[in-house]
Amino acid sequence: MRKIILLLLFMAYGCHFPSDMALEGKGGRNAYNIEVQKTNAEEMLLNLVRLRYYDSPFFLQVSSVTSQFTFKNTASASINIPGFNQTNPMILGGETQWQNQPTIQYSPLEGQEFANQLMQPIDLSTLQQVIFSGWDVDRVFQLTVQNLQDYHNISKEGIGSSGDISKYEDFYKISYLMRRLQLQGLLQVGYSEDLKNHIKMQSFQIAFPKNNVNSEEIAKFLRQENPVNGKYVISLIQGFDSKGNIGILTRSLLSCMYFLSHCVDVPKKDIKSKKAVEYSKEFLKNEDIKGIYRDLMNICSSPIKPKDAYVSIKYRDSWFYIQDCDLQSKRTFMLLLELYNLQAQERKASGPVLTLPIGVS
Repeated sequence: MRKIILLLLFMAYGCHFPSDMALEGKGGRNAYNIEVQKTNAEEMLLNLVRLRYYDSPFFLQVSSVTSQFTFKNTASASINIPGFNQTNPMILGGETQWQNQPTIQYSPLEGQEFANQLMQPIDLSTLQQVIFSGWDVDRVFQLTVQNLQDYHNISKEGIGSSGDISKYEDFYKISYLMRRLQLQGLLQVGYSEDLKNHIKMQSFQIAFPKNNVNSEEIAKFLRQENPVNGKYVISLIQGFDSKGNIGILTRSLLSCMYFLSHCVDVPKKDIKSKKAVEYSKEFLKNEDIKGIYRDLMNICSSPIKPKDAYVSIKYRDSWFYIQDCDLQSKRTFMLLLELYNLQAQERKASGPVLTLPIGVS
């Protein structure tokens, strides 16, 4: 009788699905959250490595993640024929089943709309947002800005065969000075938009107080002589003004990726077999040049899977990864992912959708 009561209680419990099983553990919400985030990072790293090998980047978007949970109990009872089993005339049995059936849909990102997303210059409002949200202004400028007035950043193609870094020094000096002001809480950034002759004109604004060593040096670089209300206020238009002077030119997202692809350490066997281009001797000897890239990101390579990696992928029989202890590389990689998300636009579903049933766990 006691066994029958316990069995009935067990069946009654099975009528209520335990929500903690759906939200936690291997089939829970957090597990999917972590895996989608992980694969997004792996996809971005994969495309950086592809660009280092002059291969085309390709993106898949996770369109949806759905999962079906089933939880059921079954019970059975039987009575033996008298005379055949004297010790246990009744047999009770039960079974518990729990299933998790996830389905993930992928959409390939391609076509003119996505190409525009990758190749159009990063919007100045995006630039203002990421700096205002707390990102290092020098990191943001070094990754996303190609020209600041007459000062040039390293192009996406790299230094070039000459290995001359002198023409980029002032750009990096300005970005480091702005970072010092930012750390002191003295740097303000803004964004404005005006219509002139039915043409939208965007401007990136920088403001900082006078009578500061860093402020005066930036003002000298950017030819600002007249502070207003105790502040230097500099407005940099997107592109060129009517006299052909550059205000600020931003890179495209694809240019940012090309630039960071120089940080990929390609295995020597791939250089020897001419699968990737080796840097010039001037580049390899110049510590200032290597320092610029090293301060932004360092993507290592290994013939075996790394044990302690922030993100890693296997490509062309080698493993490429960012070390988990490399905070500078992790921050730049996070910034790139954030810029990618901010540049993304609402896209109508088009083309085939790849649906993958993962299986039962």
